[in-house]
Amino acid sequence: MSESDKSLLKHLRILSHGFSLDPDNGPARSSRRVIQEFRPKQDWADWSKGDPKAPSDSHNVKPIDGERMIEDEYSETRLDAYYANLGWPLLVSPFPRPWSVSGAMLQAPSGRWATRRMLIKMWSINLGVNDLTPADAYVDAIERALECPNDTSRIRALEEVFALWGDVIPVAAIVGSTIVATGELSSDTNFDSFPSAIAPQNQTNFGSLNDFIDTQLQIQDRFESALKYHITGSRPDILFREGLESWLKSIENTQEWEIIKVTRVIQITDILDPTIQGKIKELYSNCSIPLRSPPVGVSPQFGFDITGNGLCPIQRVDIGFSDVCIKSISIIYAGGSVAGPFGRPEGATRFDRFDLSGGEYIAGIFVWPTDHFIASLQLVKNTGYVSPIYGAMRGITQPPCLLSENGKALGGLAGGYDTTGITQLQAVWRNDIQVNDYRYTRTVFVGGQDGEFWNDLRFIGDRFSARISKITTRSSGAGYLGSIQITYTSLVGGYPSCQESPVHGTEDGPITTWTLEDGEYITEIRGSHDGTSICQFWFTTNRCNRKPRFIKTLILYSDALTLKNRQLLAGRVDILALLIPRRYLRKEIKWPYTIWLGKVLRA
Repeated sequence: MSESDKSLLKHLRILSHGFSLDPDNGPARSSRRVIQEFRPKQDWADWSKGDPKAPSDSHNVKPIDGERMIEDEYSETRLDAYYANLGWPLLVSPFPRPWSVSGAMLQAPSGRWATRRMLIKMWSINLGVNDLTPADAYVDAIERALECPNDTSRIRALEEVFALWGDVIPVAAIVGSTIVATGELSSDTNFDSFPSAIAPQNQTNFGSLNDFIDTQLQIQDRFESALKYHITGSRPDILFREGLESWLKSIENTQEWEIIKVTRVIQITDILDPTIQGKIKELYSNCSIPLRSPPVGVSPQFGFDITGNGLCPIQRVDIGFSDVCIKSISIIYAGGSVAGPFGRPEGATRFDRFDLSGGEYIAGIFVWPTDHFIASLQLVKNTGYVSPIYGAMRGITQPPCLLSENGKALGGLAGGYDTTGITQLQAVWRNDIQVNDYRYTRTVFVGGQDGEFWNDLRFIGDRFSARISKITTRSSGAGYLGSIQITYTSLVGGYPSCQESPVHGTEDGPITTWTLEDGEYITEIRGSHDGTSICQFWFTTNRCNRKPRFIKTLILYSDALTLKNRQLLAGRVDILALLIPRRYLRKEIKWPYTIWLGKVLRA
């Protein structure tokens, strides 16, 4: 194979990964390769040589030889602006997928965003479905999912597959290099025409990469707030060090080209055998199939199943509780139908109601179970609102649980109760509504059984941009972690805003603080505990920095989604080693983990 053939195949393989369509940040490339081969019986080199036997121009691959183009695009929503920033068509956002569910989304905030892109085009790629051979691992995962015992488990398994491999595959794209800036404009501002020539700039005069890109694209001082800047498919160091013209010349010799524009995509299921496609479409043709979370709690004396209202949305949840446990639950649906109360409402010392207005849904339920009953629960809306913790605020419990179903809306509850109160809960999720603000979420529990309950979820701010920026701990000197406090940073109006959680634990003792830099997050957590307290802790970040070991200290947390906490570490001396799976560490996706941790409360 010639060098040109190898280069061509290399750039074809850029399209070998699927893309997930994030409902807030647009397309994100999967880390898993979904295309095994590109038309293996065809000599791709002949296509670029004008072979008369090659397919028509509608399905071809050809060089463009570094053609430069400036594109300006104006968008009304932030999501549209993310698509424009990546060079994707807006029609991909609502692209119909057989496994998707069409539900009422919260309306995206409107505004006026603008994107300027300098594209240096090197290859044009236009493929058909028949040109693509799916990866064996992808096909195997689909087939295993379809072999699950019932429709609910099959749907759940398929959604896990699509979460890993993506939603769509680009088949018509431009490969090359690009400089892009996207930001929010004032109502009376537009970009000026791009000049035919740009005067050389003194590279030392720029305070940041954004300032540098603004100058290269001739959009200085145009944005009220920046959304996303990037340089793709080339060496940005040459651009910054030697200027635009040297960077343009270097692109011809680079091997770092990327997809810079997409004009057509296909569903990721389109590359499968037609028989498998038919099974998937048939499975998802019935959107009324409810999905059930695993039950949490102990076997009940009496059971209940609040799922008889079909697709009617929940309007209110009434909860009766005491300082010890959840006593009763009832659900009021739109239209006035009532299911419940189930449990022992006569034993409740307090009642509260959780109201939902139009467009709001319950997207998650935090549950604290014990060996005898449900001690506490907490409800989370798709808007990010978090209810108070209903029930006990401290005590001995089993590991807490987060009930959620890939962003779907709660349709009902099942479970059981006895003479004490609610003993078991199971969430039943609607398969016809996809909550707009979903993030993949996993929970990890570290700790023992006794302590106070607390939850920092309400402090993280905008969950799509939030991250943990500082962790503060205190030790009373008795050889254990006395308290923990987290600072969360998120973007509000394009600017960083910080919220500090309360001090969880004692405020006595010396303070130890760790600060995480912008873009830094934890990839590995290690430590130990001695049965009653946390003994050691250290962690590694994505920047390969191992923070020093802190004796008698352990912190576990999630970057940018939720921080959900539980109490006292107990049991034997254990060595902790938590590794975040690589599939959740993609560049454009925030951490999908909720880490439950122990905190020591000692005098």
